[in-house]
Amino acid sequence: MDCGEAEARLQDYLKRELTPELAAEVRDHLVRCRGCFGHAQFEETLLQLLEARARRETCPGALRERICALLRAEADQN
Repeated sequence: MDCGEAEARLQDYLKRELTPELAAEVRDHLVRCRGCFGHAQFEETLLQLLEARARRETCPGALRERICALLRAEADQN
């Protein structure tokens, strides 16, 4: 795997959404490539901060109901 491939798969890797085989390829690349490893550390920290912030924020009830209704309507159309 080269830097471009690792970069393209990094977000999925950090979110643990890759197959075990692809995750191993990305991990192996990060072990070998200092630049990508540093970038991955930054992205992982940013992702953790965003996730922590999102857990603290709550959606107003009316907005939540509207979103759920729109999602149900979309699902019914498909």
